[in-house]
Amino acid sequence: MPEPYRPVSYLEANAGRRPQASAVWDRRDISFDELLTGVRAYRRGLAARGVRPGDVVGVRLPNVWHYVALELALPDIGAVILPLPLGLGEHEMRQAIEKTRARLVIDEELVLDSTGDEPPRAGADPDRIVEIAMTSGTTGLPKLASLSARLKQVTFEAFTGRLSINEDDRVLPMTPLTQGIGGMCLYCLRRGAALVMLREPHWTPEHCLDVARRSRATVLVGVPTNVIRMLHHSISLPDARAVAVAGAPLPPEIAERWETTTGIPISSFYGSMDAGQLAVATPADPQDKRWTTVGRPHDIAEWKILDPAGGPVATGQVGEVCMRGDLVQQRYWGEDFGPCAADGWAHMGDLGFVDGDGYLHVVGRVKDIIIRGGANINPYEVESVLRLHPSVRDACVVGRAHPELGEVPVAFIVGDAGKDELDAFLGRRGLAHYKWPVAVHAVDELPLSGPGKVNRSALREMADARAV
Repeated sequence: MPEPYRPVSYLEANAGRRPQASAVWDRRDISFDELLTGVRAYRRGLAARGVRPGDVVGVRLPNVWHYVALELALPDIGAVILPLPLGLGEHEMRQAIEKTRARLVIDEELVLDSTGDEPPRAGADPDRIVEIAMTSGTTGLPKLASLSARLKQVTFEAFTGRLSINEDDRVLPMTPLTQGIGGMCLYCLRRGAALVMLREPHWTPEHCLDVARRSRATVLVGVPTNVIRMLHHSISLPDARAVAVAGAPLPPEIAERWETTTGIPISSFYGSMDAGQLAVATPADPQDKRWTTVGRPHDIAEWKILDPAGGPVATGQVGEVCMRGDLVQQRYWGEDFGPCAADGWAHMGDLGFVDGDGYLHVVGRVKDIIIRGGANINPYEVESVLRLHPSVRDACVVGRAHPELGEVPVAFIVGDAGKDELDAFLGRRGLAHYKWPVAVHAVDELPLSGPGKVNRSALREMADARAV
């Protein structure tokens, strides 16, 4: 039987019960037995390189089966994996490696060692830190989240349970395994599902759709940007039963367009690398809940919605989302503090509310609200209306400084609609005039600061620069 807090035991159980079943698809099917052989070879190879319990090992690889094997092998010998996204700059890389004192960095698909002594197996300790995850903030250097075996175990149980992952699934991560959303997919292997590797370091909708078809993927997991970009292509995914996204709010109009086009249910999940995962919507949830909410908070989660003064709000009222408990890391790596504030809660920085059915709605970021002459403008609302225009493929609205009003909204669109045309459209849609962007800038694509996260800070700088 699998042993909680020891991920390799789930692989061993699956290999013992279904040795020839597919564990990973990486241009071909790799069986559970073959993957287990690879994990054991990596254990020996890492030990031969001097990796010992407590050592940190950086892994900088695209979505390939070698990463899956290393993610299992490193904690099983007591080491700590440090996923290093391929997009990191040299400065960020150096900071992460120096701060963690990483013994080595693996950035190529190593030849597996079939010889050597078998290193001791690490015990199943729920408090042991098994992974250091880099956050993806837009200011300052990324912080390093410390993920314990307990945190990963409860997240695995909650995430895969909500998505009803089973051994018949073939799960395709559309974002890097080295980052939070893609990393979530690794839990599906414990349920006996196969993981589908994109392999290419740069995501494109054409390649993703081709791999999904060839691998017979049943579940695709990514960010709304993936879905938005796939919708501009012909989509044929006969084996897919569900799509799940996170990292940014899923615009309801995009969810509707996806399901109308493909017939595949789409839902959202919610959390942060700093704190943890709070909620997952299931493919079986009612359509309106899947399109407008991130699901119900996990049963194990402790959470609440607070008003600006720090007090709780009533059901249906908007406030800041907060959480604590086993799903939240205790402290950042190398620091004596964690994500929880003095009140004992991790403040997510997101505005949301819980409806009468217990579903969590995330309506925006606290810092992204635009205050125009004392009136609040939620940019997500304006963006959702802009995306309804047939010539707008994507949109982002940010605040620009104004000498009299404080801030005014500015829109960046992927498309070819002009301001006059969009003003007329917003008027026909009934959007309040004070929410209309004062300027519209067309761009080839919206800049990203992480998987699926639009870099609003960069766009604010562009908006200010173009106002001069």
